[in-house]
Amino acid sequence: MEVDEDDAFESEYRLQIGNQVKYLIISSGTFDRDMLSFPVQSLPRLPYNEEWTTAHISRDDTSSDLKISLSNKILAGVRCQWHRTRIDRLALEKTKQLTAMTFEAVSHSILPITLSSPATVIAKIARFEWEVPSCFEGSGLAPRFLGHVQENGRVMGFLIEKIDGRAASLHDRNVCETALRRIHGMGLVHGDVNRYNFLVTENGVKLLDFECLQENASPESMRKELEKVRAALVDESGRGGGFIFQGDSN
Repeated sequence: MEVDEDDAFESEYRLQIGNQVKYLIISSGTFDRDMLSFPVQSLPRLPYNEEWTTAHISRDDTSSDLKISLSNKILAGVRCQWHRTRIDRLALEKTKQLTAMTFEAVSHSILPITLSSPATVIAKIARFEWEVPSCFEGSGLAPRFLGHVQENGRVMGFLIEKIDGRAASLHDRNVCETALRRIHGMGLVHGDVNRYNFLVTENGVKLLDFECLQENASPESMRKELEKVRAALVDESGRGGGFIFQGDSN
C-alpha cells in the first residue's frame, strides 16, 4: 500500500483475493483522506472472477459517481535479480506488519537453506533496484539475503533473515562508524543514518534499509555521513523506527 496523505496524487493498494493478488489505483479526489487509509469498504463491487490485474478507480467529472477501469497492465518489477532463490509472496505466512512496506513472515520449508523451522524472516516490498544490493552478500554488514520475492510473475521484493538485536545508542558509536567506513570503502554511502538502521547484535553491527544507498560516492559525502552518526545515535524522535525489535531498551 502506498497512500498519498495529501491526496494530490494517486494512491496504490494490493489486495489478496483467494490465491491471486489484485492491484488498485485510486485517483486523487476520489475519497477523503481518512477513507484512503482503508478504502475497501467504500469500493464498488469488483469483478473478482474476471481476468484483470489492475483496477483504476476514480469519479466521473459530471456525476461524481465512482467509475472503474480494469486492465491487465503488467506492473514494473525489479530487474536486477542476482540471487538464485525466488519465493512466491503467497507462500509466506505473514505474522506481523512492521511498516507499510515490510512485514515478518514464517518461512516454513520454502527456502533451500537451513534455518530453524519454522523460521521468522523479514519480507520487504522494494520500490527501486538499489534496495536489493548484492554488494553486501557475504560481508556480514547486513542481515543475510535469502531471496527475491515474486508476485504475479514479477519480482517485487526480497527476503532477509530476522536477527535479534537492538537499535544503536551513543555507546555504540565506534562500531557504527566502523560499519559505515566499511561501506565507504566500497564507494558507497548509506544515505539514511539513524539509530534504527544500525542493528546491534551479538555478532556486531548490521546495517538496515538501503533505500537511499548511493554508489560512486564522493569522499566529501562520506565525511558528512560520518559526522551525522553522533546526532543520529542520541536522537529520540523515533525517526526511522519502522524496524523495532523486541529487546530494544534504548
